[in-house]
Amino acid sequence: MTIKQTLKGSQVFSALSDAELEKIAALAHEKQYEAGTAIFQEGDNAEELFVIQEGKVAGQMILPRAQSGSGRKLTVDVMTQNEVVGWSALVEPYTYTLTAVCLQNVKAISISGNKLRDLLRDNPKMGYEVVKGLIRVVASRLNDTRQMLVSERLSLTRPE
Repeated sequence: MTIKQTLKGSQVFSALSDAELEKIAALAHEKQYEAGTAIFQEGDNAEELFVIQEGKVAGQMILPRAQSGSGRKLTVDVMTQNEVVGWSALVEPYTYTLTAVCLQNVKAISISGNKLRDLLRDNPKMGYEVVKGLIRVVASRLNDTRQMLVSERLSLTRPE
């Protein structure tokens, strides 16, 4: 699958024309990661946006433990083919909010956040379409997280 096809399959870029996709594809390159590799860490500067071509990536966060000061990892989402990882590269303060860990070998499209923001700033119509797609992704993930929290709360309040 080409970079342009991968972008077109992504919810963030699906509304763009072929000419607009070409402009973004010119900023992108393919990267590969082995299973178990962290693509980025929570709290890192968000320099790249990724679109997964193959494999699965877990979005994980650390839940702090009050007693020990250390924490445990919690997977809050799993992203697969055509899904975006690292959307924080487009949203201030440009800091990753999760750690992205490869659950399988992963092939992904990497796009520089700075270059993409510049392109979108110079092309407001394209920027508007990308932001609409990004909002759909963020809203979907927020909804999934909300449902996970509700089911967690329900399991804690059920009588044994």
